[in-house]
Amino acid sequence: MLLSEAVAAAVELRVVYVEPDAVDHPAVAAARRAGVAVREVQAGALGRVLDLVAPQSMVAVAVQRRTNLGDLLGAATQHGRPVLVLVEVQDPGNAGTLVRVAEASGCVGLVTTSASVDLHNPKTVRATAGSIFRLPIVERVTPDDLMSAAADAGVPLWATVADGGTAIHDADLAGAALLLVGSEAHGLPDGLLRAAHAHVSVPMEGAAESLNAAVAGAVVAFECARQRRSRSSTGPGG
Repeated sequence: MLLSEAVAAAVELRVVYVEPDAVDHPAVAAARRAGVAVREVQAGALGRVLDLVAPQSMVAVAVQRRTNLGDLLGAATQHGRPVLVLVEVQDPGNAGTLVRVAEASGCVGLVTTSASVDLHNPKTVRATAGSIFRLPIVERVTPDDLMSAAADAGVPLWATVADGGTAIHDADLAGAALLLVGSEAHGLPDGLLRAAHAHVSVPMEGAAESLNAAVAGAVVAFECARQRRSRSSTGPGG
């Protein structure tokens, strides 16, 4: 339940609108306890105003948390972890899943480029399953600004490519980096491919040509996490 996740993450909620059948829902009660205004509306009202096929009986208006690219790059360097970057990823389900992946795999945050889907549209928010409330996110960054900020911070770019890259198990993916995942239709643009310090690919068998953005991003992000844990366990005192 997204409302429960938002309350638990201390997201600033301005108001919750609720239909009669959900007035006593535990998530609504939690919002009331947190001091959020709750407004009851007529049955079916939310379905008429929300752009969702099967809306729930409650909806909240939340204030977006703000962070900036410099802070994310600083956190990546400090903690030796990647930032997941969605480059022109336009499918709401894939984008939302990648937000969940970024949190679950231990990325310090997530960035979207200017041509990517709005992470705060209802379909994408649902697909994040609450991770959007906890993960630092910077949206609508141009590729030029991304490359400039990475160069200033000394953070490398790792480009995921369908083929021709270093196999992820053979690449050194344990440290700070911007992990680039391209669009479903076109992959990564040439400028970012040329600027990337490394190209990495997921080894595949059979006749499949590629993985979709969410699957490819998940495989690479969790390989980063595996290498990070392995390095930590074999380091001094490990």
